Amino acid sequence: MSDLLTPEALERARDAALAAFAAAALLDDLATARTAHIGDRSPVAQARKAIGGLPGTERADAGKRVNVVAAAISAAFDARKAELEGERDARVLVEEAVDVTVLPPRAIGARHPLTTISERVADV
Repeated sequence: MSDLLTPEALERARDAALAAFAAAALLDDLATARTAHIGDRSPVAQARKAIGGLPGTERADAGKRVNVVAAAISAAFDARKAELEGERDARVLVEEAVDVTVLPPRAIGARHPLTTISERVADV
């Protein structure tokens, strides 16, 4: 069995991903952590590739273990992403607050006299 497919290696990969997601303070940090822990070069992706070289009896067990870890990592990512998006949305609401009771600024200038006369003539 490959070192990537051992339960200990998968547990370490899961723990590292969960720690990286929890440490992400911004959505950009979370995206970087996602690439490292869910992307094509992540330990879980490498473990999935290594499953192909196993005999049939071991392949099913290894696949189940990898899928459980991958599901846990994806769930942790989705939860943290929802949390960070909620924080961002709350911050935007506070920072970009608009007072709807304030009148809009008054328009500067007036209509040109010829335009006003033309409109009056057209109305008659």
